Amino acid sequence: MKKRISIISTFVISMSITMIFFVLVVLGLRFNQYFASGENEQINSNFFSNISNLELFAIIGAALLMSMLVIRYLASNIKANINKFSQHFYNAAHNGEMIDEESLSFKEFATLAQSVNHMIRRANEDKKRLEFNEKYLQAVLDAQKNIVIVQSQGEIESANLAFLNFMHVENLQEFKSKNSCISDFFLEGEEFLSKSIDWVTYILKNNLMNHKVKILSNNKEVIFSISANLVKIGDINSKVVITFNNISELENQKNELEHQKDELEDQKNEIEKVSLQDSLTKIANRMKFDIALESQIEMTKRYNHNFCLILFDIDNFKSINDTYGHQVGDNILVEMAKRIKNAMRKSDTFARWGGEEFAIILPQSRIKTAVKIAEKLRLIIADEVFEDSLTITCSFGVCQYKKSYELKDLIECVDKKLYFAKSEGKNQVQY
Repeated sequence: MKKRISIISTFVISMSITMIFFVLVVLGLRFNQYFASGENEQINSNFFSNISNLELFAIIGAALLMSMLVIRYLASNIKANINKFSQHFYNAAHNGEMIDEESLSFKEFATLAQSVNHMIRRANEDKKRLEFNEKYLQAVLDAQKNIVIVQSQGEIESANLAFLNFMHVENLQEFKSKNSCISDFFLEGEEFLSKSIDWVTYILKNNLMNHKVKILSNNKEVIFSISANLVKIGDINSKVVITFNNISELENQKNELEHQKDELEDQKNEIEKVSLQDSLTKIANRMKFDIALESQIEMTKRYNHNFCLILFDIDNFKSINDTYGHQVGDNILVEMAKRIKNAMRKSDTFARWGGEEFAIILPQSRIKTAVKIAEKLRLIIADEVFEDSLTITCSFGVCQYKKSYELKDLIECVDKKLYFAKSEGKNQVQY
């Protein structure tokens, strides 16, 4: 290893040589005078005395000249070392090159170079680790099937291979040269994030919500669920990792399922309508009536409400069928059912009991109200003129539900009242 001397040591040695030179010059001059005088037996006090001014000026001038040469040589070497060190430091700062310690003459510069080289080695090691981490992160991102981008201060800093393939670009620089942000491709929609808002901040503030975007790519609309996570680096820098999960197929399946659900619901409603509706009169049939009556009894028991039941049928309907035919009889049933339905409350349940018999459930009604309604319906039917100028009458039985009644008891009560109305001359209301 090359041995170096410090600047201070160089200066001290140089000045020491100058002083020695000065002393030697003085001694040489005095010895020359002494021996020239012949007094050479003994050196006395006159040996160093009587130096002329010219001699003194010459000696001091020679000493100064020697000192200047030493200082100039020393300054030249220091400047050369400074220039070398500056150039090496510039290369180290810009290219990461190590400083050549052997090219530096002075120990101080060599020591400083060692310190700088140590920092460069650490910086190079940190750079290698950073490059490895970046490559590792990119490999992890590229391994994701979902689109992943990393944003910093509102700009895309990195993106995975899925993003590049989706956007049909070779690299991120190509994308950024043509577009400012991925939101440029967002399509507006009621259930989708809008590009007109700060959508990244909105997602971060509402991270528990489900967010969706619709993106146009290659003339194709693709739906993504989108999430964002904030990654803080130190106290100042932060990055946002944004993930786009392609749910287009799921959305299509969802829409298809919803469509099938709607169709099934329509079919169900149609089946219920058919199964619970009288096919001739289009009012509730006996099955639906029984369900409604059981439900009304349960409600009455639970909330202590009142309700009444009306049962009526067309007087002498068999003779109408026998005289005018069943088609005329059916037409009368349809028309009469329409007139009764139009005269009832929305809360009432009107059903065909069977044949020419009909039943009505009157919720939250006492017997007095039910009788008035029955009488009103009786008059509507009696005043109506049906097909072939026919007029008909109906007999009504009315009963109010009692807590002691079971279902069969209420049916038996109203059936007896109807029978009594028939036996008392028909076209009347009995309760």
